Amino acid sequence: MAATGARLAASRDRERALEESRRELVAWISHDLRTPLAGLRAMTEALEDGVAADPERYFRQMRTEVGRLNDMVGDLFELSRIHAGALTLSLARISLYDLVGDALAGAAPLAHEHGVHLVGGRVEAVPVEVDGKEMSRVLGNLLVNAIRRTPADGTVEVAVERRARAVVLSVSDGCGGIPVQDLPRVFDTGWRGTHARTPPAGAGLGLAIVRGIVEAHQGRAAVRNVTGGCRFEVTLPTAEA
Repeated sequence: MAATGARLAASRDRERALEESRRELVAWISHDLRTPLAGLRAMTEALEDGVAADPERYFRQMRTEVGRLNDMVGDLFELSRIHAGALTLSLARISLYDLVGDALAGAAPLAHEHGVHLVGGRVEAVPVEVDGKEMSRVLGNLLVNAIRRTPADGTVEVAVERRARAVVLSVSDGCGGIPVQDLPRVFDTGWRGTHARTPPAGAGLGLAIVRGIVEAHQGRAAVRNVTGGCRFEVTLPTAEA
């Protein structure tokens, strides 16, 4: 009876934590949707009234805001599929060397914009059976997260190492570390961290999506502090020979 009571109490605690996470997510989403929408409305009215001093600049900013909204809707759709258990994977045998190379090339413009150095020197050509599109999203989310939180002239490093019947894909940044009390919540839906980490644009869905996709591949996502920053690790089973 004591063991059953403990399990029930733990279940109630998890349910309360999930409900709190949902409430926080709704609040953040509402705020993040209103911000670009308010900007779009103001710029549209200025263009309609003919008071925009530089219409081209307004058009560029409007495209940027529309892109932010599109990314947010895409993240919400992906997360809803994950939570509903409807994420369908198209598995194929690929090399992590190629996956990392493509992800680094895609993240290079953002790294240049933030003055961050991208390093991918320790990457083995380990074969895995994964959905290439979904795993590209995992690595892309981790790189964007790391770049945005690393100070200018800092370094973001991607590494791949083989372990017994598994492979670990890691992204290390120079964010200064995550407060210990926040580590268990890093992959929670809507989590953005304390004041010790600069909140990025978006609704805090990127890392929750990472965990959902990785677990759908029978893998595990984790994070730990390292010297000068933190290291996100994705552990996946290796492809059978």
